[in-house]
Amino acid sequence: MNPKKNREITYESSLERDLAYILLAHPDVDDVRDQDAIGYVDDKQRKHTFDLVAHLKSGRKTAFAVKPSNRVASSGIAKTIDLIRAQAPKGFADDFVIRTGEHITRIRADNARLIHRARRTRCEDDIASIAKVAATLRGATSISSLLAASINNGHGFYAVICLIDDCILEHVGPGRITYSSLVTPVQMHKEAR
Repeated sequence: MNPKKNREITYESSLERDLAYILLAHPDVDDVRDQDAIGYVDDKQRKHTFDLVAHLKSGRKTAFAVKPSNRVASSGIAKTIDLIRAQAPKGFADDFVIRTGEHITRIRADNARLIHRARRTRCEDDIASIAKVAATLRGATSISSLLAASINNGHGFYAVICLIDDCILEHVGPGRITYSSLVTPVQMHKEAR
């Protein structure tokens, strides 16, 4: 389900499902459409259906073909995407990409699902309480330490996830977002780079 548009998203594999979650959790993505078809010419007229098309807030669109890594070469998808890229009518998509399990990791998908759960349980009072403490941070801290200094009522964890989703806090480092994960104010993390 695309909660932003209250529309079902269909998928044929767990990779497609996980990519949909990842895209919908990304702050630059406005909408995700599924199963968009486009015609192209190879040795004859053909049709390809893209698994997902992400509509970005900037107005750009990216069409995604999703394949398991071990099927990319044998499927010929790279040649198909090259032909479509060269022939696509203006407006269908700005970028055409292939995504595999190397891009669509279980950790990224789990974190995206966590963001979706936090969005559904969003509590502005809890978020404001934690944001007030987060604004005083001068470095990275664990989510559990942030909660101990603000609210630790069971809803605080999702409020922290909402602050990550709102680009106020940033999850530092790789891995699943857990109570022991480090977070830092987004501006501070960008200035340190």
